[in-house]
Amino acid sequence: MSDPASEGPTPDAGPGTGLFLIDKPAGPTSHDVVQRLRRWTGIRRVGHGGTLDPMATGLLPIFVGRATRLIEYLGEHTKHYRATVRLGVSTDTDDAEGAVVAEAPVPDLSAAEIEQALGAFRGTIEQVPPAFSAVKVGGVTAHRAARRGDPVEIAPREVTIHALTMGDWRSPLLDLEMTVSTGTYVRAIARDLGAQLGCGGHVIEMRRTGIGPVRVEQAHSPDDLGAAFDAGRGWDLAAPVAGFFEHWPRVIPSAAQRSRLLNGQAVPLPVGGTGTAPAPHALAIDRLGAPIA
Repeated sequence: MSDPASEGPTPDAGPGTGLFLIDKPAGPTSHDVVQRLRRWTGIRRVGHGGTLDPMATGLLPIFVGRATRLIEYLGEHTKHYRATVRLGVSTDTDDAEGAVVAEAPVPDLSAAEIEQALGAFRGTIEQVPPAFSAVKVGGVTAHRAARRGDPVEIAPREVTIHALTMGDWRSPLLDLEMTVSTGTYVRAIARDLGAQLGCGGHVIEMRRTGIGPVRVEQAHSPDDLGAAFDAGRGWDLAAPVAGFFEHWPRVIPSAAQRSRLLNGQAVPLPVGGTGTAPAPHALAIDRLGAPIA
């Protein structure tokens, strides 16, 4: 992906708020994709719903305008990944972009032995994020300290691996599919699995296939979206914001409550219209069912 500041269609602010589902290719950072959306829409208030490493591909939700308020609630959702692990080689980043720090012969492992090792990672576990990550240590982002060569000690954190399935095993390559809680590092799973098998390991391919109920098959490539904006129909490819929040109750606010919501203020539940909302959050809609804020 080339520099978003030097190319692209004329900005089209459209409705000024919305959601775009991107199928990110390998190479660009998540921020690169955000920058493209800022250029295409002419709107500065743009954010993504969960970082994907540059080498990773897959679903990257991009929220525009008022819709960015909803990003914090994506943490309620599980995330779905496919990954290929290369056993026998460890890198400083726990992926293929890092420097090799150790190599070891891969044992003659059966599928049953790998499956037994995977069992230790299912459920709620303690996981140490990679040194090259966005986790802050002493007020400094871990990857910044790691790139300076400073020692990085990151405390383990609790994550949940809801599902972890073994795919094709063709030594030294192992395919995995998983459903995990927000904050889980697939790279750390590869690193720790390799350590448990006695040979080390790192991720060579990773694809985010879904977040909650939304799947990557619903997404568009950056090139396709850029072409749509260039043709004046970029906003036609916006996805329903409510797609991530189907489990939230719907409420129809009063005129006064609507005004508060549009000004970024919280409205206590229950709010009128559809009655009491039996949840901590609700999606405010108009009388036609469209989200308000």
